[in-house]
Amino acid sequence: MDKIKKFDEFVGGENMTIGDGPDILMEMANLSKLSTGLEVIIWLQINNPQSTGKHNLPRLKFQNNTSDKGQLEEGIPMSISDTPEILLKADKLNTVQLSSKQINAIKEWVKEHKDLLISYWNGELTTDELVDKIKNKA
Repeated sequence: MDKIKKFDEFVGGENMTIGDGPDILMEMANLSKLSTGLEVIIWLQINNPQSTGKHNLPRLKFQNNTSDKGQLEEGIPMSISDTPEILLKADKLNTVQLSSKQINAIKEWVKEHKDLLISYWNGELTTDELVDKIKNKA
């Protein structure tokens, strides 16, 4: 069994290093319903090949229900592109609990904010900067 590590055991001062294997630190920022205007919480992460692993396409996760309590483990992945798509295998699509109207609202939001979301994915914006720019765009 892997040893549980504290956050500062993963990072050391200005030179942050991320391990591989089970010691990877993966952090996702969440954007509240208030920040996005959507009925769901959105999770984003910065592209770091060591932590994002197999995810080489810009992506986010959205909450699979409209609860006020976000549950990332139940998040549904979606591409960040001009034509956002749910990134689930066909046999898992039936796990999506949102209506097509709600899914389309998320897709439209992703298209509208694609450039900002890509900048965040590339590490060019902090979470605070992203939220400010999204709010100013509205």
